[in-house]
Amino acid sequence: MIILTLLLGIYAQNNINELLKEWEIQIEQSSIESQQTFKEILYQFKDEIPKQYQSRFYRMYGQYIFYGLENENIIDFARALFYFKKSSDLGDINSQFYVSLLTYLNLDGSYNIYSNLKKESQLFRYVKEKYQSISLIDLYFSAIQGLDKSSIAMGYRHLKGIGVDQNCSNSALFYLPILEDVANSPIKAKYINDNRQVAKALYDSNFYMVHELDIFGHAQIFENLNLITYDSATEVKQLAYSFYYGLNGLRRNYEKAYQLYHKLYDQLNDKESGIKVAQMNIENLGVEKPNYEMALEILNKIETKNQEYQGKIFNALGYIYFRGLGVPQDIVKAQDLFRKAADLQNNDGQFNLGSLYMLPSTIQRERNQAKGVQLIEKAAATGHAMAQYSLALILLDGVDLFYSCDLAASLLHSSSSRGPWADTLKIANYLFQQEQYAQSLSKYFEAGYTGFIVAIQNAAVIMEQNDAFYYDTLHFSDVDNRLNNDPVFRISGVNDDPFSYLYSDYLQFVNKSTLYELLQLDSFGLNGQLQYRFLTQCAKEKEAICHMKLGDYYYNGKYEEVDFLKSYQYYKKALEGQLIDAMKAHVYFNLGLMYALGHGVNINRTKSIEIFELSINSYSLIPILPITAQVQIIDFWVNAYKQIEQAGIEEFLDVNYVELTLNLIDTVEECLISNSQAIVNVSLASLIVFLFGWRLKLINQQN
Repeated sequence: MIILTLLLGIYAQNNINELLKEWEIQIEQSSIESQQTFKEILYQFKDEIPKQYQSRFYRMYGQYIFYGLENENIIDFARALFYFKKSSDLGDINSQFYVSLLTYLNLDGSYNIYSNLKKESQLFRYVKEKYQSISLIDLYFSAIQGLDKSSIAMGYRHLKGIGVDQNCSNSALFYLPILEDVANSPIKAKYINDNRQVAKALYDSNFYMVHELDIFGHAQIFENLNLITYDSATEVKQLAYSFYYGLNGLRRNYEKAYQLYHKLYDQLNDKESGIKVAQMNIENLGVEKPNYEMALEILNKIETKNQEYQGKIFNALGYIYFRGLGVPQDIVKAQDLFRKAADLQNNDGQFNLGSLYMLPSTIQRERNQAKGVQLIEKAAATGHAMAQYSLALILLDGVDLFYSCDLAASLLHSSSSRGPWADTLKIANYLFQQEQYAQSLSKYFEAGYTGFIVAIQNAAVIMEQNDAFYYDTLHFSDVDNRLNNDPVFRISGVNDDPFSYLYSDYLQFVNKSTLYELLQLDSFGLNGQLQYRFLTQCAKEKEAICHMKLGDYYYNGKYEEVDFLKSYQYYKKALEGQLIDAMKAHVYFNLGLMYALGHGVNINRTKSIEIFELSINSYSLIPILPITAQVQIIDFWVNAYKQIEQAGIEEFLDVNYVELTLNLIDTVEECLISNSQAIVNVSLASLIVFLFGWRLKLINQQN
């Protein structure tokens, strides 16, 4: 009987461990399946959460809430913070990272407090600086205990001087030990151009979001597909790519990627897939045992004029001979093949050839450090993580090249963006594509904290385009009531007084009732404050989109007073950088309005017309209408708006209705001369304007 009881106990423990492992994967991937697994785990725990599971389970439950898996519309940050703190107190270093993150984002009730306190009070001074100082402490202790993403976040904060003095040496100290393993891993060192910018997506297709291929709709079908046709090849290749890199909501799976690439090469003789099959055998990815002979045969067999493919083939062959994989080792032949790859601008070939030049001389080849550094620099400039890491080491050493701590730290930061923590950014991009904005925002928060500028920018854009925080989301005062309805809290009875536990630091300054009242105050402004913080942070990186968004921030005045002068300055900076056409048109249009209406600049109608023309040249919503006609219409309506603002709509219609008619007739005549195809469109537009104006006049007369 005792033995049976022990066996049942071991079985139950193994079952819980498997469920927790499965749940952790689902949470990382923001999978909806996590909800069912959560219910199964609760059933296993029943009346008690065993001590050996508490720290891990509380952290995972905090992530489950924070990532919006419990409720995708309203994320309860107070409850998430509660479980992160509890897990952190039990020694979970992952939870320390999340406590630091939520503190840094003021998602700990601090904004509710200091935005409504007198500035001279002690509590105000404490909460005002808490997001920098206290967040740094939790992050630091998490980093020194071995959490990689905390070390990366610390390296970034020292690099940019966020809450600490800017110090490239300290930055490098946090980056180096983590990146040594990451940069040397072949798959993680690959450059992945998947840093999707949300702002660009929102401006695509006449400012509507683009809907990309939904991988989940095809994954199951193509995984089990035995015969691949030319029609399905593109989608199968996309699926293989997604499995290989862990994109579009799919967890990285080299085995599935290899199977699909092998089918594409075997059935359709797809050259790109063939190269991938060879590379995966060379790198021992997704195969039971690497087949170097097959890899060599494929690479020698493929004939192509595509320089990109040629570069990959020469580099892979060079690696085979350099390592002696299935062939006698031949460094001279390897060097010659790497040179051919480098000449074709293959960044792996550039790095490998550069590395060979940096090695000590032998009878067969000479050392050439200057040439080696030059090649490694070329590879680093393309985003090659290992090249960036190696160049940083060379610069920090300062023996073979000049010493440059700042440049080295920047290279280490760039190299870090290819690490496994980049998966968070990929998932955020996927969630955004699925229009799960609240969930994507939490992921962008996390990715931005480890230094991804594109994540910081995307978080700001989402907060601008959608209401990121609702009242209930930031209502930190009644956390007791919400926890009493929490299934985990009811099982564990974690704290008798969760309010005092969660806000113990604030209660050193004020009593409980006062703090409760402060936490109830409106926190809507936090959305604007975080937007501004993120936009200024990425604007320092000379991101034109962020300058444009800062211009919008002051132009619209949603969270602060409208400031056209600041808006004008940011718009001008945005135009100095790179913007897609629709964004450029948006900036020019607002600048044109400023000159037309005298907002932030002196009124200059001639200048405004010139700028409106630049806007239309950049991006026209009515491309068949002549530019001059579009400019005339815009100019007329801007001036009409000014007159309406000054005299009122009734007086404007009485005085200007005939003038409006004549202007539209002139526009039609111009279209007849320059673009006869536009007649129908302009006539229709004229009719709409006439009917609208007449209807508006009748309504005003009735009123």
